[in-house]
Amino acid sequence: MRILFLAAYSELAAASRIKVYQFLPELEKRGIKCNVICFTPSFVFKIRQASVSNKKLLLVYYCLLYLIRPFKTILAILLAPRFDIVYIQEPIIPFGLEKLLKIVNKNIVFLFTDAVFLGPQKTDKFLERARKKVLSKYWERLSKVAVYCLVENDYNKEVVLKLCPNVEKIAGPMDTDKYLIKEYKKHSGPVIIGWVGTVFTSKYLYEIKSALQNLAKKYDIILRVMEATKNFNIEGVVCENKIWKKETELDEVSSFDIGIMPLPYDEWTMGKGGFKLLQYMSLGVSAVASPVGINKEIVSDGVNGFLAKNSEEWEEKLVKLIKDENLRRKIGERARATIEERYSLQKATEKLLKIFNQISK
Repeated sequence: MRILFLAAYSELAAASRIKVYQFLPELEKRGIKCNVICFTPSFVFKIRQASVSNKKLLLVYYCLLYLIRPFKTILAILLAPRFDIVYIQEPIIPFGLEKLLKIVNKNIVFLFTDAVFLGPQKTDKFLERARKKVLSKYWERLSKVAVYCLVENDYNKEVVLKLCPNVEKIAGPMDTDKYLIKEYKKHSGPVIIGWVGTVFTSKYLYEIKSALQNLAKKYDIILRVMEATKNFNIEGVVCENKIWKKETELDEVSSFDIGIMPLPYDEWTMGKGGFKLLQYMSLGVSAVASPVGINKEIVSDGVNGFLAKNSEEWEEKLVKLIKDENLRRKIGERARATIEERYSLQKATEKLLKIFNQISK
């Protein structure tokens, strides 16, 4: 079997790294021939990251994106007849060209993360509104031509079922051969409360600002933030800013005593896939998360992690973990067991293969 993967980004972006590139070795072990076309090269993605502190670069990013993606789509259309299946990650096919792609290869699998179908939000600025409007249209068209859609949660599944009859959930997944449970050592020094994400999502940390400030007055803690906005800071809290690097990512996240995933409750966050939560749990890091969307499915409160819906609960549950090193270890071990049982790369690959075999018959 031969599969053409159309990746939204290079391996620099977590979405493509997890949803495309990490599957390739597993599929190739099983005799599947895989080819990838990257729709956003690394240099373009770096411009998008830099645009957080230099808004002029945002226009450069979008101009490059909408020059490159039509070219990549035409390349995909030319190559698609040679493959059994075309796997599209995210709504990236412009100008209705998905219809032409469907003509040359009817076996289209469409995977999307986040609630891209929502379109522009009231608080979005002009370029972001335009981007989301375009993406929501791409999403609808791709959902209609796909023979199978892949999503991460029930919220997204319910929406896409109106357009595509075949929908499967694949959350994560996590490579349990790569993500090894952390070594628990006798603790000394401050408790590390960690967060990993992107420059675009670090704003969610302010959801628990008051809880962290109250904790910092009573306990020796450090907020270690990976890949937030430059010089991220919460007044009254000792913050360490770390730059994400592929080579050091696992060691950095393993250094957390507690991993956190705060989110507001809205339509957009309901569609999130809970990746950072899965990442903490894979490494045996005890975690606290907002009970939003898939987080409620991943975490059994007090068993393999904690859920906290407001500032008071965040403070209460973080205190439990800060004060009790044994509890952190027990929660982390149960969290790792959850990943192995439900969210491993190996199990997700088997599920994906089953879908591919069903389509290519």
